[in-house]
Amino acid sequence: MSAYLRASAIATAASGVGLGYGIAIAVGVLILVSTVMLISYLCVLTKAGAAHAATLLAAPAAPSPAAAAAVLGLDVAAIDAMYPKYPHVAGTGDDGDGGGGPCAICLGDFARGDALRRGPGCGHRFHACCAERWLRVSATCPVCRDSPVATPLAEAVPLAAHAR
Repeated sequence: MSAYLRASAIATAASGVGLGYGIAIAVGVLILVSTVMLISYLCVLTKAGAAHAATLLAAPAAPSPAAAAAVLGLDVAAIDAMYPKYPHVAGTGDDGDGGGGPCAICLGDFARGDALRRGPGCGHRFHACCAERWLRVSATCPVCRDSPVATPLAEAVPLAAHAR
């Protein structure tokens, strides 16, 4: 009987020690994986920060001429000069296609006597009030993106020329 008690005591001691080592190994692996992930994150963050800092240092202090030439919208004088108002006369086919469709900005139909504006290069027609609101924000035609004002993008890729 004493041999049996001694054997069970050794087995209990061995199983307790094995469990302790298993927990220690699991915690050690978790700490190792966490450390590797943290270090790799810090390396990526440092590289991104260095690249951003290099970009800021390489950027000129004054805005580039292309950024200064970018035109967002037109003032009222430019709108009146480039997009003259005229009254709509129904059925005259003043747009070249026999009456035309609705205003491309508000999607409302043109009524007799409505004040309209026509794009200088493309000929698209809009209600005068719609065109004025649009042209204060963007100097391009809302249908074909043709611009009477020279912009860096319009000079590089004339999109309106492809739409015709």
